[in-house]
Amino acid sequence: MNRSRTSTAVGFRRFRIWLAALILLCQGLQGLDVRAQTLEERIRDQQEMTVESNEIPGWPAGPVVTAESAILIEAETGAVLYAKNIHARQYPASTTKILTTLIASEQCSLDEWVTFSREAVFDTPRDSNHIAMDVGQQLTMEDCLNAILIRSANEVSFAVAEHISGGSWQDFSEIMNARAAELGCVDSHFANPNGLPDENHYTSAYDLAMIGKAFFANEMLCRISLTPRLHILPNDHMPYEKLENSKMELLPGRSYAYEGLVGVKTGYTDAARYSVVSCAERDGMKLICVVLKDESPAHYEDTIALFNYGFSNFAKVNVSQVETKYDIGSTGFFYGEHDIFGSSKPLLSLNKEDCIVLPRTLDFADTSSVIRYDTVDQGQAAIIHYSYQGVDLGSVSVDLAEHQDLGYSFENGLQGEAPLDEEGKAPAFVFVNVKKVLMWVGILATAVLAVWGLRRFLKEYHFPARRSNTRRNWVKDRRRHHPTEYEESQEKSESQIRRKQLKEARRRSLRREESEEAETDTIRLHRREVREARRRQARRTEDDRPEMSYIRLHRQEVKEARRRQVRREEDDRPGLSYIRLHRQEVKEARRRQLRREEDERTQPGYRRLHDQEVKEARRRQARRGQEERPGVSFRQLHRQEVKEARRRQIRRKLGVHPEPDFRRSEEPQEEQIYYDRRDDG
Repeated sequence: MNRSRTSTAVGFRRFRIWLAALILLCQGLQGLDVRAQTLEERIRDQQEMTVESNEIPGWPAGPVVTAESAILIEAETGAVLYAKNIHARQYPASTTKILTTLIASEQCSLDEWVTFSREAVFDTPRDSNHIAMDVGQQLTMEDCLNAILIRSANEVSFAVAEHISGGSWQDFSEIMNARAAELGCVDSHFANPNGLPDENHYTSAYDLAMIGKAFFANEMLCRISLTPRLHILPNDHMPYEKLENSKMELLPGRSYAYEGLVGVKTGYTDAARYSVVSCAERDGMKLICVVLKDESPAHYEDTIALFNYGFSNFAKVNVSQVETKYDIGSTGFFYGEHDIFGSSKPLLSLNKEDCIVLPRTLDFADTSSVIRYDTVDQGQAAIIHYSYQGVDLGSVSVDLAEHQDLGYSFENGLQGEAPLDEEGKAPAFVFVNVKKVLMWVGILATAVLAVWGLRRFLKEYHFPARRSNTRRNWVKDRRRHHPTEYEESQEKSESQIRRKQLKEARRRSLRREESEEAETDTIRLHRREVREARRRQARRTEDDRPEMSYIRLHRQEVKEARRRQVRREEDDRPGLSYIRLHRQEVKEARRRQLRREEDERTQPGYRRLHDQEVKEARRRQARRGQEERPGVSFRQLHRQEVKEARRRQIRRKLGVHPEPDFRRSEEPQEEQIYYDRRDDG
């Protein structure tokens, strides 16, 4: 009896268990259908949400995305190209970590050691992303950044937050909120460093895009975010190696790889759903895309669609090349018409690096501009903001010339295109490189001074000929430069010099006799010239006779030329024609007349007159010696006679009339003439 009751109870108990299991199974299937229906409805509702950027007239229509919030901006100008519910508060999930790593890279060095506390390890849910760090272990800041951005490790985010704040990771939220406000966030409040679910932890697509501008401007963080595998080597404070793979599918080689990707960070929680913050660059334009509360894999598809939309429908425009309203250079007020300094810079000019983003369907003339003078940079005079239908397209600064080189470069030529006037002609500017002009002027002045100095030196300095008797030369130089030392014995010195000069003249005469050879034709020619010279000298020696005029002198010279021509014909020698001979004689007469005028103007001093008399005495002595020795050549005699005649003529012009016995008094006696063979040659 008891056994039957027991079996009945066991069967009833089994029945109830199976009944409960069946009921739970039915409820689960019913809940699954409801959940599936709810997900489909949510996706449909999110796709039907209004896209604010599509409401702008003339703006390119954007794609339909599944994300509840999405935004596409240009990184440099901050222009919003696509906007869908961009200011709605959303849970950011792990995309929070771009702000955490940005603060860590700004405030810490990569070789700092980060210690994992008990709170950092045990406050991390076991079902969330982590790399299994233990209490007391340490990693460098560089390994921490790799772990956060590649593997999205939550305990590492806690440890970095404690390291920066110096206390708990909750204190780090104040630093995050302050930095977000500096970056331009208006809809955010961060409560933790890793994005774990919290009612007080929220942001918006617009705020994440503002944070992304600073994050994707850091090349190191972008490089880490694109690394497909995390590899941490063991150290003294962590004995095990860490090797993890990234789960982001936008990376090169993955299923949703995108060309030109600069960086990416994804996130997921049940409440936040799927989110992506990414950046791509193409043709010099860098775009930042944020999608929040999306589904998988639609969050990758929406990101790619938004990037393609931005690169296909928008382009960057350099304002300085197309702006005419604020083109200061074309006014002519700030230019010098002829700038001697070679710069021709305007005082104010548009920044040549600033650009705006403009839809390809619009022209630059369709934009509106507003100029503001509340600038921060001292080198900026104003900032011009451009917009279209209330949408900010970017801005350009009006810079002062001293802070930007906007002028003419002598190496590269004129920078940019010169503005044209109404007639289509470029204004005329004169560019002079003052540095090069001054350099060449200095070189030319130095060369002129050097030539002048060398000429003055050669003119003033006397280069004596090489002489054998140095003692005699020294005495002559001493007397020349220090005449006062020899004033008392001047007469004695002059007599000694005269005797020495006579000796030298005799030696030269002997050397000429030994070296020269007599030539018959030359002797005849010289005889004729001597006779002519004597005739001319006789005419000039008449002191009472007034000086002949040029015409009279010319006539006499012509007559003499004719006589010489007749003599040449008598000697059967070919001579010059009468006209050519006449011209030569006229030229000689003119030269002699000029020499006589110069001799009359220059009055020789006592020393010069004395030297002339000494030379005459030497020549007379030489002639007397020649008469005693008939072997003297006719050429030597002719030269002596000519020189003697010239010197007599000079003395007559100067008014010096020697006494009748002057020649005899100045002639040395035979006993005074002697030869010193030791001094010869």
